[in-house]
Amino acid sequence: MPTVTVQESVSLEQAATALHDKLGSDYEITTHGSGAHEALKVKQSAASTATVHLTRDGDATVFHVHGGGLVISRMVNEFGIAKKAAAAIAEALRGRS
Repeated sequence: MPTVTVQESVSLEQAATALHDKLGSDYEITTHGSGAHEALKVKQSAASTATVHLTRDGDATVFHVHGGGLVISRMVNEFGIAKKAAAAIAEALRGRS
């Protein structure tokens, strides 16, 4: 499970926008939950999905990215879409002003 830490508070909406901007229109980004149960769903196709859970640690935001699907597809998605989503979060949100 990829994990990305950003040294600032990032809202669910900011994270969704950053992911959409980095991944492009081939990916559907949706928001779910609120408070301690905030998450994003990243979907490229019915079989290619990832879930991104946000947690706050002081002024930092930690993103936990999981591949979605059943056992085999989840393993594939951990190394595919989940890794790509984590890299997009890191690139988009780390070190921004």
